[in-house]
Amino acid sequence: LCGTLYRLRPLSFSATSGPLRGSGWRQARDRTGLRLAGCKVPSQRAMRRLAVAARAERAHVLSIATEYRQEAAILQRSAELLGYRFQFCGIGEPWIGWGTKLVQYQRSLERDLGSGEMAPDDPVMLIDAWDTMIIGPADEFRHKMAHAPYAIDPVPWIAGERICGPDFFKANRIDAITPDMKTPWRYPNAGAMCGRAAGMLQLIEDLLAGSRTSDSEPFPEDGNDQDRLHAHLLELGEAKEPLPYQVDSRCGIFQCLYEAESFWKIEDDGGILPRLRNTLTGERPVVLHGNGHTGRWFMTGLWRDMDFLRRVGLTPGDLQHLPHDGPVAPGGVPDAATEQNWLSTFQLYRIYEQQLQKARQGILWDPWKGLNERVDAASPSPMAPMGR
Repeated sequence: LCGTLYRLRPLSFSATSGPLRGSGWRQARDRTGLRLAGCKVPSQRAMRRLAVAARAERAHVLSIATEYRQEAAILQRSAELLGYRFQFCGIGEPWIGWGTKLVQYQRSLERDLGSGEMAPDDPVMLIDAWDTMIIGPADEFRHKMAHAPYAIDPVPWIAGERICGPDFFKANRIDAITPDMKTPWRYPNAGAMCGRAAGMLQLIEDLLAGSRTSDSEPFPEDGNDQDRLHAHLLELGEAKEPLPYQVDSRCGIFQCLYEAESFWKIEDDGGILPRLRNTLTGERPVVLHGNGHTGRWFMTGLWRDMDFLRRVGLTPGDLQHLPHDGPVAPGGVPDAATEQNWLSTFQLYRIYEQQLQKARQGILWDPWKGLNERVDAASPSPMAPMGR
C-alpha cells in the first residue's frame, strides 16, 4: 500500500523531504491504535487528489448563465451526450455586467480544482450558455488539445472573430503582435475559451486583477470582458513578453458565426450531431458561437438545418416553458416581420466593417453622428407636450 501511494503521490509530495506541511497526510495506525512504522496513509482530501492523478483525463465545460433559457438547456443536453462533464456557472446569481462572467468562472475553477473534481491538466472550455452549440465530442476536444497547434504552447486558446470590437482601433495593434495569424478570424472573442484547467484559472485571475497601469485597481464586474481580454493581450505583447493566450484563428475548436455571409457547410457523418466545416481553413470546429446579431440569425437557421433538437432527444414542447434568447425559439421558423428585422442587422454588420477599415487608417468614422443630430433637431423641446 505504501509503495502504491508513493507512486501515485501528488506533485506537491517531495520524495526527499517527505509530505509537505498541511498536505493532509497522517501517520497510519493498526487496529490496536499503534503507529505502523514507515507507512503513511492519506486523508480524505489527499485521497481525492490521488484519485484525480490516477484517473483518465476528463473534458469539462463551464458555461456562464445567470438564468436558465432554452438554448442553455440544449447546450447542457448536447454536452452530456457528447461526453463532457458540464456545469453552469452563476445560475440564480445577479448579473452585474460582463465581468460577472469572469468572477463566476474563477469561483467554479477554484472550487473544482480544490475539491479534485478537476485536475490541473484537464482540458476545459469556458463558453456562453445562450448563444453556443457544442457539436463535437469530448474525445475529439481532448485529442485536439493534446496535439498541434494547441499542445505546442501551454497557454489558453480564445475563439477568433473577424470584427475587432468593441474598440476598432486595437485591430492594427493586435495584428502587429500576432503576425502568424493568417485567417480573418484573428481577433479574440471572450464568449468561448479553452485550455488546461490551471492555465484557465491563471488567465481569469490575471484578467480580474486589472491592468498594470490601473494602480492595482481590479477589473470591475460591470466592465467589458472582451475589451479587457484585448487590453491584456496588448499589454504583454507590446512589452515583448510572452503572450497570455493564443487565438484559434483556424477555427479548429471554436467557430464564431458573426459574419456577413456563411463560411461553412454542414456535414453529417451519422454521429450524434451533424458538423460544420469551415470552407476556408478546412477545420471542423467543436463549438459554434452565435455571437453578434448576424451570429444569432445564423444560429437560428442551424437549429433547423441540423435537426438539432431531435438529434439530442428534445422537442419544442420540452422547452416551451423557458424563455429563449434568439430571434425565435430553437427550431422555430421566424415570421416575415422578424425575418425582415433581423436581416437588417446584416446591413449594420457592413457598417461595422467600414468602421474597422477606417480605424485601420487612423480615422474615427461615426456614421450615426449626422443622423443623431438630425433626429435631435427634429425632436420637440423637452418642455413641449408630446402627442400620444
